[in-house]
Amino acid sequence: MKKLLLLTTLFLAFACSKDEGDDNSTEPRTFLEKYDDTSWRDADSEILTFIDGTYFYNFVDTSYEDSECTKLKEGVQTLELGQIEVTITKNEPDEMIVEIKINGVLGQRSRLTGNGETLTERATYFDEDGSSDETYTWTKTSASYFDYCD
Repeated sequence: MKKLLLLTTLFLAFACSKDEGDDNSTEPRTFLEKYDDTSWRDADSEILTFIDGTYFYNFVDTSYEDSECTKLKEGVQTLELGQIEVTITKNEPDEMIVEIKINGVLGQRSRLTGNGETLTERATYFDEDGSSDETYTWTKTSASYFDYCD
């Protein structure tokens, strides 16, 4: 009987022990968790705010009299460009990759990496003539998309 009780106790001890991948960890598991409600400004008049929610990519160009506001969410949505489909293909603490299809055709892939006060965006644009690459550097700012847009 003691052996059965000891075996049951051991089984319960292993069943109740914590995993090393504890869900209550304070370390961010994704880029969006790490940079939730963080805003970045480019060298001109553009601000980008990340939200770990439905509309994760919030962009505003403040150079216009009425700021030009764009919110992106995963999935299909309609913007001035037409119907777009946004897919997050990678969302790790230090890197996020976002692909945008315009009317069903891949139009852009952006690789975003954060490093302290700087965000680097390496964008590849696809068109009928091939592809082109651009790199953008953003600096952390206290200004937010929500300062200019609803």
